[in-house]
Amino acid sequence: MMLSKYKKEYKKNGIVVIPNVFTEEECVKMKEEAYRVRDKDITKAGYPHQPSEQAYNKRSLIFFPALANEYLNKIRTDERMVKIARYFIDDDIKQINNQIYFREAGDQDQFAWHKDIIFREPRNFNHDVVGDYFQTIIAVDDITEDNGAIEFIPKSWDTPLDAPKNLRVFNRNGLEGSKLTCKRGSVLIWGVDIIHGSEPNTSDSDRMTYMNGWCRSKATRTYPDYLIGGKVVEKINPRQIP
Repeated sequence: MMLSKYKKEYKKNGIVVIPNVFTEEECVKMKEEAYRVRDKDITKAGYPHQPSEQAYNKRSLIFFPALANEYLNKIRTDERMVKIARYFIDDDIKQINNQIYFREAGDQDQFAWHKDIIFREPRNFNHDVVGDYFQTIIAVDDITEDNGAIEFIPKSWDTPLDAPKNLRVFNRNGLEGSKLTCKRGSVLIWGVDIIHGSEPNTSDSDRMTYMNGWCRSKATRTYPDYLIGGKVVEKINPRQIP
């Protein structure tokens, strides 16, 4: 996996898709395991908050499923993900988030235009994390134009945007971006300061994604360790989750 061209594109636009990172078989297994995880499993594993969110009368996402599922943890710490994290960030990294988004066929869930910086509470960080943080998702299913693809506005670092009043309602508000489509097994990467959002999944196909977000260890006062000196920490420590 040659990453230099992808890092160049990421620096240029704030977004990049790396294709063919995981196999179809691995994606099928990820999906199967995601549906096996229950809220009680994540809570029992030590997650200190509500382990899932409901939207439009359905379970929309689960937080830190890798705490409760061996296979999802294996994917999180897979050498391919470690290589991406080390190349794009550093040898010393914290795990900021670990989530599964279900986005099933016909799902009405949606996300307003936003920048992920709104979720990075200043109390947990030493300084502005824009240069220290990045977000990834694994496309567990194919991502198409009509199944709720994330729409990004490239190079929107300096575009001002207020935090949405309701994160779960997408209104275009005069903004236009590009929907990132890709085959299952691809890894999407974007910056914490890039505007993005998504419309409902109006198709007859699922659009599950597996999200992992990381930050340089020097930038945060807390969060579980992911890499220490370039070596992966195999298990998430729930006591480090703020």
